[in-house]
Parts: sequence; structure tokens; C-alpha cells
Amino acid sequence: MRAPRLRRHFQQLDLSRRVAIRALVAFLTTFAFLRALTAVIHFQLLPIHNIVTQSGLHIHHLFWGILLLMVTGFAALATRNPAWHLRIAVVFGCAMALTLDEFALWLRLADVYWSPEGWESVKAAAVAVAILALFALGGPFWKAVWRDMSR
Repeated sequence: MRAPRLRRHFQQLDLSRRVAIRALVAFLTTFAFLRALTAVIHFQLLPIHNIVTQSGLHIHHLFWGILLLMVTGFAALATRNPAWHLRIAVVFGCAMALTLDEFALWLRLADVYWSPEGWESVKAAAVAVAILALFALGGPFWKAVWRDMSR
């Protein structure tokens, strides 16, 4: 009974808030999955391994995140269709998670995922979640503030 009501409330939101909510949910889901997956790989809980090329190059998920960010950025610029923006938001949220999960790596240019410096990635993700949540859940408040400030 609650799902149809929740869907109706979601559909009544403006497009920008629906995009932000979708990106937020995709980000949180992907980030949690990545943290769990990397723990499984690191602690060898299952026979899953990192992606390594034949030459020994370890391809971090940061690589895939950057590629997806480029694709979603172009796709968002190239389309005006609201339905596509809602789809792109999901991929964008996943791409942000792939990228920010290895924030410490691209900040330090060193693989510090499991070191104390690796917590910088979690902190960066928390900032991203806070910003997305503020926009997704506090849109009317911030729009009212903007209107008052621009008068």
C-alpha cells in the first residue's frame, strides 16, 4: 500500500529533485557494494580477484568510474528528454561511487585503500552524500533561500 503512495509523491517532485534522489540512491547502493566487494577480495573470503591485465596492470574501479562520468556528462548535455535524465542519474550515481570510493588513490596517487589514509575516500563519499541529500531532500528550502537572496 505504501509503495504506490511513495511513487506518487516521487512523481510529483520536480525533475531536478527526482534526478538527485536517483543519483543518491544509486551512489549509496554502489558505494556499499564496492566496499563489500573489495573487502571480500582483500580478505580472500571468496575466490574473486582484482582485474589484472596479462602484463600485471591492476585496473582500479576508479578507471571505470571516470569513463562513466565522461559518458554520463556528455549524455546529459546531449539530451533534453526528462526520462533520459532520470536514467542518466542512476548511471551517474554509480560512476560517482566508483570514483569516490578510490578518492584517496587519486588524491595521493598511491594505492592506500586499506591504509589509514584510505578513510579519506569514505569521508569524500560522506560529503558527496550530504550534498546530494541536501539537494534532493531540501530543494524547496534552498530554492526559497535563493529567491530571497536574489531579490
